[in-house]
Amino acid sequence: MKKLFFTFGMLFLGTAFHVHAQSLSPQVIATSGGYYSNAAGSLSFTVGETVTPTITSGGYTLTQGFQQPFDLTIDLTAYLQGYYVGSGQMTDVLYNQGVYGSPSTVSDSVTIELHNATAPYALAFSTKKPIGQNGNINIKGLGAIGQQYYIVVKNRNHLETWSANPVLLNSNTTYNFTNAANKAYADNQVEVETGVFAMYSGDVNQDYSIDVFDYLEMDPDIVNGNSGYLSTDTNGDGVVDVFDYILVDPNIVNGIGAAMP
Repeated sequence: MKKLFFTFGMLFLGTAFHVHAQSLSPQVIATSGGYYSNAAGSLSFTVGETVTPTITSGGYTLTQGFQQPFDLTIDLTAYLQGYYVGSGQMTDVLYNQGVYGSPSTVSDSVTIELHNATAPYALAFSTKKPIGQNGNINIKGLGAIGQQYYIVVKNRNHLETWSANPVLLNSNTTYNFTNAANKAYADNQVEVETGVFAMYSGDVNQDYSIDVFDYLEMDPDIVNGNSGYLSTDTNGDGVVDVFDYILVDPNIVNGIGAAMP
């Protein structure tokens, strides 16, 4: 087992103290405080102290006087079918739709959920994050290290997509949906380029199915040529038109729906 030793001194009333410790797991040793939890989350607190030194070395942090949050990072890669333009890139949707005033590296926003690994697969954590044009989604502090969760990616007009299996979280977890269909539960992705896979576009009403009801929601915007931040703009070019219908039509014909345990 890798060991890391800290040595530090504190001068107090003329007395020096030296402490040696092995590598630390995330924990708090407190003289006063509390911890509460329910299905939605947890809250822990300690009574603050006047002396608050922090010592770091490599990936370890030791703090006296207050709780130091543990840094858990999840790096995801996912593509959205309607926004994918090729060569590992998606279009600048938020700029096209007028949300951003100038081009950026962000494509759109997604909701990331972590669901328990066992039935009934209840929602454990959720957060909303930007997804880059390169498909990258970076999340910090979501979930618990050493626990397994299904990772779920959701977008306002794409089909909710689950990881193929529960993913064990460590301090730096990566998961790539895009390099194989079977990275999604039940292989529920579409190949947008040779060897490149993406979430299905067209679930405009977010009912877990791409069907005629999504078209009925799109149709008035197509007829009127509406533009802006609209979920009916399934290809993200800023205008709702026949090209959005052409994109979604095969998914409607094939009765594409969400797949989950």
